[in-house]
Amino acid sequence: MKRIKILGLIMTIAFLSTKSFAQDFSKYDNIREITSIVVNKSMFKLMSKLDLGSDDEDVKAYLELVENLDDIKVYTTESLDYGKQLQADFNILKSKNNLEELMRIKDDGKNVNFYIKPGKTDDYVSQLLMFINSSEASDTQSVLMVINGNIDLKNISKLTSQMNIPGAKSLENLKEQ
Repeated sequence: MKRIKILGLIMTIAFLSTKSFAQDFSKYDNIREITSIVVNKSMFKLMSKLDLGSDDEDVKAYLELVENLDDIKVYTTESLDYGKQLQADFNILKSKNNLEELMRIKDDGKNVNFYIKPGKTDDYVSQLLMFINSSEASDTQSVLMVINGNIDLKNISKLTSQMNIPGAKSLENLKEQ
């Protein structure tokens, strides 16, 4: 009986800790200086059911990709202070979830970082985390993106570019990985 109580307590703490971090992102929803884009599983299911009537392999890969996604959350700001908060949340999330660095890009004053949580196979990940900021004082834009689901890295840039998500161009580099 004591073991059951301890197990229940551990499960409750684990649930609350993941829930509390998910709620941390909602703190950005009503901040004027932060643009937020949140697409949930229901929207992806709807998108995957579109009858595009095409035998095009790219279209098929796109539909398969969106069918396996749970959510995409993107937060972008021009505010230096909120950019620092986004970066702090990025650092917390990558540490809390034990994410592995996939790649880092420093180009034209921009720093782009990708972290992943491995999936069931080498071609898929269960979480993709991206953060973009600038090393130049004149450019204060920051972008934080989190994608959850069964993510095919080879096709993820297609989805984000079609949805016009900030940072989508940086994802094109994943095709080479």
